[in-house]
Parts: sequence; structure tokens; C-alpha cells
Amino acid sequence: MKKTIILGMPKSRNIYQQIKQNLQFYGFEVLYIDNFPEYIKHFKYQNWREHLYSTVQKLLFRNFSYKVKLKEKLLLSNSSALFAGTKCDYALVIRPDLYPIKLLQLMKEFTKDKFIAYQWDGLRRMPCPKQTIDLFDEFYVFDAQDLVDKHFENYELAGITNFYFDMYQPEPVEHSGTIAYFVGTHVPERVADIEYCATELVKNNLQLKFIIPTSNQNKINQYQHSHLITFGEENAIDFCKNMQILNEIDIIVDFVNPLHHGLSFRVFESLYYQKKLITNNKSVCQYDFYHPNNILIWDKEDLSYKIQDFLAKPYKSVDSKIVKKYGFGNWIRNILDLSPYEKINLPF
Repeated sequence: MKKTIILGMPKSRNIYQQIKQNLQFYGFEVLYIDNFPEYIKHFKYQNWREHLYSTVQKLLFRNFSYKVKLKEKLLLSNSSALFAGTKCDYALVIRPDLYPIKLLQLMKEFTKDKFIAYQWDGLRRMPCPKQTIDLFDEFYVFDAQDLVDKHFENYELAGITNFYFDMYQPEPVEHSGTIAYFVGTHVPERVADIEYCATELVKNNLQLKFIIPTSNQNKINQYQHSHLITFGEENAIDFCKNMQILNEIDIIVDFVNPLHHGLSFRVFESLYYQKKLITNNKSVCQYDFYHPNNILIWDKEDLSYKIQDFLAKPYKSVDSKIVKKYGFGNWIRNILDLSPYEKINLPF
């Protein structure tokens, strides 16, 4: 009989579909609970009395919470109906900070065994109240610094990395030239690093596939070398398309977010697809898969004299046991404590 699992996470870039499919690939029956479904996104009052009451509250009493409460009530009601009175074996909530506490409590009520959270953008970037963290049997973070941060010393936290989706097999596509690939959201603190890296790669005859999916002209204007980057919301790449592109490129480029030092999905994709990685995240050298032939760590402006030597070195194969360790299959067995699995630890 299949094990059942509640999956709660945002829909951004459709990664929830990939996680759902990978859970199904490993034999789970999945019940997805959306934090922001269409009926909440396009919320309408049930009748004119609700609308009038809400308007009076806002105009006379500066109370803007009534509509929020109506949305939460509707979300709870519809989510409860999805369970149909049946409990699931497990629950996994990614980005629990995006869920109302009452909805998390409802999900826990319908979970028989482990109720697990994963904060994959770090607590300093996406803070979560202790009241929320205490709801879970295990609350995982991907940044080792969160585990020793004095701001979270009274929190019960566990550490685990990100992963790659192992239900897909790499299928390299032949192409000419050497293509360096980066796709990511606009972060003002990363602009200078992205531009510097892009110009150095071009100097060394690499083809760029740098994508930042924004049409906001104020954001685009922050890039002095915008001709090296593809912008526009229409260029947003979901995780399914991203995995197709990984077969067509040679080097993955990664830029650390200044608010955390956990390893992004790009690092584990480079491991699985056997692509060289260029990153300014220094913490990557602490992991068991690190090899200087495969991963170039740069700092400030030292990329200019490091890159030619790095490009000349052949890719060094990583032990298959280490590669498999960071696949989704081993990752989900870790967090649900389903033997057998290879333990994933964060470095200190």
C-alpha cells in the first residue's frame, strides 16, 4: 500500500510539480495544499454585507484584517475538504512562513506520523516565528550558519542540503562552443558580481546564457552591461525547462545570496549533470563532492586570473556514492527517516 504525504509549498517556477512528481516516482501518494490558490488570489466577497462591513472597518477604524480573515477562513474550509476526513502518513511543508498558522495546524491534525518543514531560503532571508517552528517534528534549514546563529539558539533546528531531481537522467545535447548558464531572480546585491563574471567569461570566449526574468526597467537599469543578459518576464524558466537546458550547456554559474550561504540547486545540478561550476559561494569547498577541477570558487576580482587555468583542467568524476547521496530519493528518506539512506549533514 502506498504511503501518503501532504505537500505544502508555493507554486513559484512550478518546482512544486517537480517535487510532487518525484514523490510519486518514489511511491508516495501526494496531496498538495496550496498556500495561495486561485480562489484566494482572485478573492471575491460572498455578499454585499461582507463587502460593506469590510469597507467600514477600513475607512472608519483603519482595520485591514477583516478581508484577510475571510480569506483564511475560506482557505481553511477548502483545504479541510481536500482531506475528506482521511489522515496522511507524512507532511512536508516547504516555506512554512507562507502558510497561516491555523492551516499548518490543520495539516498537522491530518498527519499520522512525521510533520516536517524545510526552509530552503534560510531563516535570515525568510524568517519564521518560533510558534510555527515548534509545530513541526523536525524543522530543516539548508544554511549551516542558521544552526549556530545566536538569534536562533532557542529554536530546535536540523540541517540538510538542497538536492537534484534524480527521476530524470542526464541526456547531453551536442553543441558547438562552451556555454555558461545562469538563471536567477534579480537581487540588487548580486548585480556587480553578475556583471563582472559575465564580462570575464566573454573575454575567455565563453558563450553566455544568463537569464534574469524581470521586465522592471528600474531593475534592468542597474546593469551596465545589460547586453550580456537576457531580461523579461517572458523568459522565466520553470524547473522542467531548466533541466532541459542543463543538457545543452557546459558550465553552470552560481552567485551567492548575501543573506545566506547555503548551497543552491545549481550546485547539485552541476554534480548530477557533470557540469563545471563557477561560484562565489566559498562554503562549497566544505562539501565531500568538491574538487578544484570541477568547481571554481572566486572572490571579488580574482576570477580574471583563475579562469583560464580552470577551463583547461578536465572534469574529475565524483564517486557515484557521493553523487547519489544528494539525489531527491536519498533526501526524502533522510527527512522522513526512512531507512536505508545515506545521512546528509551540513558542514560547520
